Amino acid sequence: MTDEPKTVHANTSALIAAEAPDYPSFLFSEKEFHRAIKVFKKGFDGLLTYAVKCNPSPHIIAQLHAEGLKAFDVASNVEMELVRDHAPGAVMHYNNPIKNKREIERAYEEFGVRSFTIDHPQQLDQLAAVVSPSRDVEVTTRFKAGKALKSYDFGIKFGVMEQGAAEIVTAVEKMGYTPSLCFHVGSQCEDAYAYERHIAAAARIVEEAGIELKRLNIGGGYPAPYPTSEAPPMDTYFDTIGQAVDDHFGKKKPELIIEPGRALVTSSTSLLLRVKHQRGGQSVYVNDGAYGALMEVKFMHFTPPVRVWRGPRLHDNNGEFSEFTVWGPTCDSYDVLPQVFTLPADIDEDDWIEFGLMGAYTQASLTPFNGFVRRDQYWVDEVYTGKDMAPAE
Repeated sequence: MTDEPKTVHANTSALIAAEAPDYPSFLFSEKEFHRAIKVFKKGFDGLLTYAVKCNPSPHIIAQLHAEGLKAFDVASNVEMELVRDHAPGAVMHYNNPIKNKREIERAYEEFGVRSFTIDHPQQLDQLAAVVSPSRDVEVTTRFKAGKALKSYDFGIKFGVMEQGAAEIVTAVEKMGYTPSLCFHVGSQCEDAYAYERHIAAAARIVEEAGIELKRLNIGGGYPAPYPTSEAPPMDTYFDTIGQAVDDHFGKKKPELIIEPGRALVTSSTSLLLRVKHQRGGQSVYVNDGAYGALMEVKFMHFTPPVRVWRGPRLHDNNGEFSEFTVWGPTCDSYDVLPQVFTLPADIDEDDWIEFGLMGAYTQASLTPFNGFVRRDQYWVDEVYTGKDMAPAE
């Protein structure tokens, strides 16, 4: 990445007029990011944290910290360094169950982590070998209660079923740590009922273990509004969660923790790519792809909104469009998107394609494959989300 620019451009048109970027470019709006943060602050009754893995860019961490976020979900010592550097004083929850003793020790000693997630009994022994039991240390058991109907499933790799979770929680309590529970319904979850089902399971685990639960981490998975999404409004998720906690915990409600990633950052950033080549009115080749910022678009199979620029003006080819396959720049046939995109039929070299809603997992997945290593960062006041389709001035 280049150094942070000091100029905030009004919109994509102004950016192209001023910079004519020739490298893949991320366009970030602090105003849009603030709006997304506000949705969670207003709608969720509990501790709002951020899943750093979704977008580890320093400007993301710094703005969250400036807007009062006090805790972050981290998965590695490197993410801990990032939070320490850009959100000093913030609490870190080490919610990746897979870690070795050296990573645990560094988290505890160097970064002050006091919340660790496990999903297997052996991991409790692993933790105890490094961190002495204390009620000041929270040990969170990650469980699963079936796959959400519409989501990217994390349960294949993580989470223990109810009976096993109750046994781990009981052991955590007996060893002298503070026991907690967490779950993750899966990324881009369009099934709000999945949260109710997991909260009900959490209540059964607590009853089986015979403990009083201090905190319940209801994870992430909250969906972004891609054009292909069938997710209900975000308020549906908040209402479902609140009602489920009331129904299943009653007066013994635990403190809730939420750790969104995608739903917080997606709308804040668009991706501006330049066309390198057009072939046969069917294929268009751009300067980043599946080995870079479009990696998730490749395997998640959602379709982001797109628009085309010819210079600083939106280009619609007088309404004549065709369906195109979009290829990345590398010498690898894997570097292609599975979706077909409707683009101006005459799209050509040096036009730009702007992909909206690209704040999540794009800047986390970049590789230098084939030497395509440079991506630039710009700031805009108004960012493309697929809704502002009026031509720029």
